[in-house]
Amino acid sequence: MAEQAAVEHIAQAFVAARRARAGFADYPGPMPETLDEGYAIQARAIALFDQPIAGWKVGRVPGPLIARHGGVERLSGPIFADSVVWAKPDETPGMPVFRNGFGAVEAEYLLRLGSLPDRFDRDWTNEAVLPFIDEVRVGIEIAGSPFEGINRHGPAVTISDFGNNNGLLIGYRISSGEDFLHWPVSLTIDGEVAGTGTASAMLDGPIGAVRFLFERAAHGLPLAEGQWLSTGAVTGVHPVRPGQKVEARFGPALCVQCSIGIA
Repeated sequence: MAEQAAVEHIAQAFVAARRARAGFADYPGPMPETLDEGYAIQARAIALFDQPIAGWKVGRVPGPLIARHGGVERLSGPIFADSVVWAKPDETPGMPVFRNGFGAVEAEYLLRLGSLPDRFDRDWTNEAVLPFIDEVRVGIEIAGSPFEGINRHGPAVTISDFGNNNGLLIGYRISSGEDFLHWPVSLTIDGEVAGTGTASAMLDGPIGAVRFLFERAAHGLPLAEGQWLSTGAVTGVHPVRPGQKVEARFGPALCVQCSIGIA
């Protein structure tokens, strides 16, 4: 990929498209080939977008591409505060996708950061990050990008546009001590089951996603107290279009739903 001029051009194109709520078919420049190149574009776009960050999403690097990217299994992107919606009983909030862009939904467990360590540059384990998580909820991530082909060109391209995030629906709190990792989770679109799964089947689970972000924070990821971490698609990534209704069910009783609109 070309140097800083290309990073600047691509970041500006994505930010302009998001502000205009406009999708496009062709990537706006030479595609990044490495994760570091993708994160360089993302970091510049975050600076240009200049909006408060409410949290971070974690996604998967597809299995066949893990070795190519040095064994890294996850990727991350920002969740901006103005894209976060709180679920309320008996309401179906609207969540937007881009016209002529990419849109999908993911059932996810959401973990909130409490107080943070004095320093991140240490070896992290899943057990070591647990004291820094102060709340767990269920929710739906809206995966979305103006670039309609964002999921067809590998993780570096996904990373480059905010990790393919366009919103977060925060649902209901899970009581402390509940073994939610083994709860059955299902996601339906217009009443049809699109995917099922359990958090225990996702790499090393939601806590592993937090560990990954702590490891990235050692290299400059700006984690902050109170941020929400969307820890990965439990039932898969499912494309949606405007007008559809989405429902995610977690365990015996928790349900979050939304309708899909145009950004």
